[in-house]
Amino acid sequence: MAQSPARRRAGDLIPDYVLEHVPGYAASRDAATAERVFGGTVNAIFLIEMPSGRMIVRMHEQAGRVLGADHAREAQLQIVAAREGVAPAVLYVDPQHRFMVMQYIPGATWAAKDFGDPERIRLLGTTLHTLHRIPPPAVSGFDLRALVHGHRQRIVAVVPTEAAALDALLRRADLALEACRSDERQLTLIHGDLHHSNLIGRERLWLLDWEYGAVTDPLFDLGCVLAYYPQAQPHAALLLESAGLLDSASPAMLRHASWLYVLVSYLWHRVHRLGQPVRADEAAIEQELLQRLQ
Repeated sequence: MAQSPARRRAGDLIPDYVLEHVPGYAASRDAATAERVFGGTVNAIFLIEMPSGRMIVRMHEQAGRVLGADHAREAQLQIVAAREGVAPAVLYVDPQHRFMVMQYIPGATWAAKDFGDPERIRLLGTTLHTLHRIPPPAVSGFDLRALVHGHRQRIVAVVPTEAAALDALLRRADLALEACRSDERQLTLIHGDLHHSNLIGRERLWLLDWEYGAVTDPLFDLGCVLAYYPQAQPHAALLLESAGLLDSASPAMLRHASWLYVLVSYLWHRVHRLGQPVRADEAAIEQELLQRLQ
């Protein structure tokens, strides 16, 4: 097999303090290669290949924490989810949470078009049902209201003129949070970032990249799906049913949860580019999200 032009010696791409915690690396240092692979927009993700197998290393950037990622909570939740077969195994967690080493899952990731396919939606829903039934571990708390208010403060500190528009959105967010709340749903483990690049598998679905995982309302996972992929909206009832939430969440509740995650996505993009040159593609994404919030 020809080597990818992007593939190099692992030691040329990844620091030694990381590689020393990759299982099997010490015994195959000279043969170990790596390449940066597609993943999130903040962290650097590397695929390491050795005679003993393949593994994933993800290097965490400080920007992720500003945007709401909690890497300590992530590791705890992914370990639990991996035991139930819905997440890659965690092989090493850096005590300072600078990086993680994980099992490599082969296969093609989903595409945006998959969210218009009812069979894909059913698979996603049943996988989320499995996830939401896992007894959640004790982890740091998650407060969606605090998250969006924190984003508002960061934006206004740089662009004070946006305060009034943001405050109007946050007042609507308070109403939406109240409208989608239900005592019939217990707090569960959620993934929290169901982007197509975080889903892999056709017969069996794996959920990757748990940095926005939390213990909270399971309806938020479904709201995240519809916020990211409006083409899934015609299958909202199927998603509720396959996720086991049809009896505890109404379509109206799901619409409110979806609106909240459109808001989270908009604020995430807005905070991410603070102080950076405005790129046309990012500005277009923000405008689309903002229009959906009206």
